[in-house]
Amino acid sequence: MTSSNLKRVSLLLKNIISNVHRQKSITCVSNTGSKLVQDTASFSTQNSSQRHLRVSLQCIKCNHSLRIVNESNFNEQPNSSKIAFVAMAGIFSIFQTKEDEEESELIMTIKRAVLMIQHDEFKGAEQMLHVALRLAQQTQNSDGITYVHDLLANVAFAQGEFDKAEVLFKDVMQRELAKGTAQDDLKIIHMSLKLAKIYEQKHDWMKAEEGYKFCMKHLERQAKNSEDEDILMLWGMTLDWYARFLHEQNRLDEAFSHYKRAYDMCVKINGEIHEQTVILLNDLGTISFLRGDNDNAILYMTKAVETGRHLPNMEDFSSVYVNLGNIYIQKEMYKEAEKSCVEGMKNAKRHKNEEGLKEATLCLEELKKHRWR
Repeated sequence: MTSSNLKRVSLLLKNIISNVHRQKSITCVSNTGSKLVQDTASFSTQNSSQRHLRVSLQCIKCNHSLRIVNESNFNEQPNSSKIAFVAMAGIFSIFQTKEDEEESELIMTIKRAVLMIQHDEFKGAEQMLHVALRLAQQTQNSDGITYVHDLLANVAFAQGEFDKAEVLFKDVMQRELAKGTAQDDLKIIHMSLKLAKIYEQKHDWMKAEEGYKFCMKHLERQAKNSEDEDILMLWGMTLDWYARFLHEQNRLDEAFSHYKRAYDMCVKINGEIHEQTVILLNDLGTISFLRGDNDNAILYMTKAVETGRHLPNMEDFSSVYVNLGNIYIQKEMYKEAEKSCVEGMKNAKRHKNEEGLKEATLCLEELKKHRWR
């Protein structure tokens, strides 16, 4: 397999790996204080029915904290990884030329590993990738070694094995830079973004912020007046991840600004009717609520509800209803609060969402307490 062929495979496979890194963490509005609790510690460690990783959607009873739906893959479509893999499988058939016959085993081994990744079989994928790595080493295929290391880094990242992922990503970056890849190349920026997230998960706040700002600096310049989908997607994802970092640091004004930019970019890429649009509207409502701006919180949450009604398959949509209901409770708009919490319960029942049912029940119980005061 030639270097150019490997690069062509890499371009098709990258969509599969990118779609693995989905984060949905939700914090719920409860009515006992004013502290934000967000479940991000298990980033990308849960399985999903659509082959995407999710953070556990635990509802933590905390002080007026909204349940936030987070999304780290900025442009995910319901079956995008499946579509990408079908295209990739077609490319594999092209490589069965005389020139590539010697290394077709490497390609097939990578293919099997990617199939396992698609089905969230990460331990099996890791073992298969180590087989691929030995094959690449035996044939002295430098590009193949780099590419397998990249896949191994992403598998470790997806499983929350951050120390291992950090070492592997750094190795891949060094190999890329050594062969002349520019620091502002999207490959380097993408890995830098993941390293920033790793540092954030390890609570190394300084390195995390340096990483996010490095990505922001290069992508803002590249995204200006650009219609390149890869650039815009990575730019949007960076805005989103950095906003969540700022949110975690309780830097609410900065977080709101970056969430707003992420929302604008999401609409540009995906349009208004999209799960990520709902998620970011929910985030904007959350930040508005935490800043004490309940009126704008209601506006953003109401828009999230109106948009989400067009997305019947959005599994965690009940949480947006519950968030809106809890904000209404704070505003003493009890009739509206009851309507929102009841709609949240109906939506959770329709999706068989146990956590959503618990949240809606708590919302109605809290409403009952306030009405009796």
